[in-house]
Amino acid sequence: MKKILFFLSICMLLVACTDKRQGQIAKVLFLMNRTGTYYERSNADSRQCYLNVDSLLDCIDTTNIKTSKGARAFPIVQPLLDSLCTTKELCELTSRSYSAVVRLAATDALIRRKYAHLEDILLSNYTDTTRIGVCSDDVGWEERVGSVFLRNVQSCRKKAVISKEDSLRNDSLALYAVGLSNYLYTRRLLLRLPPKASYYARIKEIVLKEQTYQALKALARFHREGDKAILMSALSRYANEEEDVESEDDETNNALLAVTVWPCQEFIPMLMRIRDDEVKKDNNSMLPRSKYLFEAVMAYNNQWAYNFIDATLALSSKKKDREYSSDITMATNFHSAMLSHYNPRFSNLLRKYPGDDFGDGYE
Repeated sequence: MKKILFFLSICMLLVACTDKRQGQIAKVLFLMNRTGTYYERSNADSRQCYLNVDSLLDCIDTTNIKTSKGARAFPIVQPLLDSLCTTKELCELTSRSYSAVVRLAATDALIRRKYAHLEDILLSNYTDTTRIGVCSDDVGWEERVGSVFLRNVQSCRKKAVISKEDSLRNDSLALYAVGLSNYLYTRRLLLRLPPKASYYARIKEIVLKEQTYQALKALARFHREGDKAILMSALSRYANEEEDVESEDDETNNALLAVTVWPCQEFIPMLMRIRDDEVKKDNNSMLPRSKYLFEAVMAYNNQWAYNFIDATLALSSKKKDREYSSDITMATNFHSAMLSHYNPRFSNLLRKYPGDDFGDGYE
């Protein structure tokens, strides 16, 4: 009889623990959905999270949250899925029936566990083109859900969690799937693509039909005479008021990056016009265009390029009567260009025109 009572007690305890855990999972899912933001975490350590779930969740009262308006920031609750859920439960949470935040957080946990079937999860989620808020440390942005899935799963390729073949296929999905050229992941991929003949037609289509201008640099790597007109047209858009010059997809900025891999004589007159337009601006200290202009000119790597940069910085240094000191602005952009692509030919200009360095995280 005592054995039976002991067995029943154990069963009741297990049921109570299971009910409590399920309640905690439900609370975590509620908080994640209320936040509506995915908090990006590094998967570098590849270790499962073991957090004190009780102390973290007990201090959050959901009563007021349910009745209040607006989103709440609860970045700590995402790794709780890793502490609470089994691998099977995490796989279920990657289903498209769950919100994007939940799916991404569950996938993060599976990545840390080196789950063997991450490709299946990616293939069921990479076409999700809805937008979601993403945060990393104190930086926030908006991104397509499928793009985040691609980036997170592809981050495993150097950790032997996904195979090289799977990684190459995933990049092909990003490149060739219709409508995915506007993914942040795809745009970054386009900046580093080699001039492989099989890519050419698709890259040109992305530029001309889908108007994703990060592909201009990839197109320029082929050095095809017929494409010079495309780059000239993009360079000529420097004064287009409809363009967002701070955007990563700005047409002229990407054309300047294209010149860095294909410095042709035909582009020089347009580079000079862009320079004149930049010099006359009141302030462009944090805009990337001047930086990319210097990088494009430096790619010519000759005396003309040296004289061009020297004259540009000298022109800007004469504008002392502006609210913002243009010599600092242009010099800062030049220093940043040299930081990205150091060339000893131009090194003495660093001393001649002092300035600070900044990284834009774009290239």
